[in-house]
Amino acid sequence: MRRLSRCSGLSAALALTGLAVTGCGGGAEAGERPARSARPAASAPASPSESPVTEKPAPAAATLSAPARVVRPEVAPAHGETVGVGQPIALVFKGQKIDPELRAGIEGRLKVTTSTKVPGAWHWNESKGDTRLHFRPRTYWPAGTKVTLDARLAGVKLADGTAADRDRVVSFTIGDSMVNTVDLKAHTLTVVRNGRTLRTIPVSGGDESKGFGTRQGIKTILAKEGRVVMDSLSIGIPRNHPDGFYGSYDYSMRETVSGEYVHAAPDNAEAFGKDNVSHGCIGMSTEDAKWLYGLSLKGDVVEVKNAGRPKPMDHFGNGYGDWNLGWDEWLAGSALGVRLT
Repeated sequence: MRRLSRCSGLSAALALTGLAVTGCGGGAEAGERPARSARPAASAPASPSESPVTEKPAPAAATLSAPARVVRPEVAPAHGETVGVGQPIALVFKGQKIDPELRAGIEGRLKVTTSTKVPGAWHWNESKGDTRLHFRPRTYWPAGTKVTLDARLAGVKLADGTAADRDRVVSFTIGDSMVNTVDLKAHTLTVVRNGRTLRTIPVSGGDESKGFGTRQGIKTILAKEGRVVMDSLSIGIPRNHPDGFYGSYDYSMRETVSGEYVHAAPDNAEAFGKDNVSHGCIGMSTEDAKWLYGLSLKGDVVEVKNAGRPKPMDHFGNGYGDWNLGWDEWLAGSALGVRLT
């Protein structure tokens, strides 16, 4: 019997996305939807020739000496982590809207230093009462880059009577470049590490005929969760339903808060390379999943293409869909524009 994989449980590391799990895979709609269909972002592959960049001067940040309320922004990645080339720097101000006129001053207090010169920019997003501020380069981070965020936010005004709580410094390292391309039509996942194709893996994606298609576009690995219990009750399907299930699945790596994973799915073995039968997860053999899990980092890239009925990846709120915005779109969400690290 084919088991349609759904996953329950939420890693604590995912709190920065601002959503609780509503189900696993393609069936749950979560977060903000893109304004138009996702397409492979022009910002992701090889860099075009760069024009000279002049940074826009940052105005002085407004400050409060005795705020009535202080907010501590959550920051990712964590200090000392090694992450993949698709990992943005993410600040989340939970339950806090930030006055647009204050944003340029706030960006000016956020200094990103890198071991390799990289043009990048901040981008603001508000949804579900939270404000997210993400920084990413124009293209994926160069492998091996050392990155430091010096966030000098102590006392910086966020809204009337509200300020950020303190300064923070976070340093992390970009690991090897891992870009995994899932072709839903060919039913394959191709692994490219540091520009070299290592393996093309037969997989099975989401069953579009039942409304469980895998989200198309560029995602990143949010967490390596290992063995995950997958329970159809988490999405309202009784376990005794023809599409119901309950079980644990190994080598599971989460791509979305709503529950899309890359994982071992031995009970769908007859579909690998031939058919899409899951509820949105990307399933493969235990051997292939173990091999991929061992090579992967949080922040590695998963690009999904060739869906029959494309359902675009959320830009924000359901994981890191940042790379689905072209560079001009990304800059449109910044107060200061391009910053040279």
